[in-house]
Amino acid sequence: MDGKNYKVLEFRTDSGELLFRLKMTVKNEVSSDSQKEGKTSNQRNGGNGGANGEKKDNKSGENYQLMTDAQKRYLFRLLAGQGIEGDAAHDELKNAFSVDNLKKVTKMEASREIEKRLGMERGGASNGQI
Repeated sequence: MDGKNYKVLEFRTDSGELLFRLKMTVKNEVSSDSQKEGKTSNQRNGGNGGANGEKKDNKSGENYQLMTDAQKRYLFRLLAGQGIEGDAAHDELKNAFSVDNLKKVTKMEASREIEKRLGMERGGASNGQI
């Protein structure tokens, strides 16, 4: 069919009578190499980050949403509150996530890091360390 992949979704009554048929075009996924480099044409500045905001976990085959810009900004604000800014903050986050590019960080990983850093602030504040 014109080199495109299609999926058909049919809606039927309980007796099996066809109500309507929906034909959908399936888009090919972006190759993992271009996704790693952040060079996808679908990349957006807001929302979830990369193409569709997901990355593929090759071990389990599960999809994970990438860290949002809001999470990234919040992490940088938390670091700025500790006196870590600019390239030092960027390096701190790359080390914390064990990545060479922050575009590889998932929402879940970012949430854990935010909670960890907020916990350190709360723990420090309650001990009179801040």
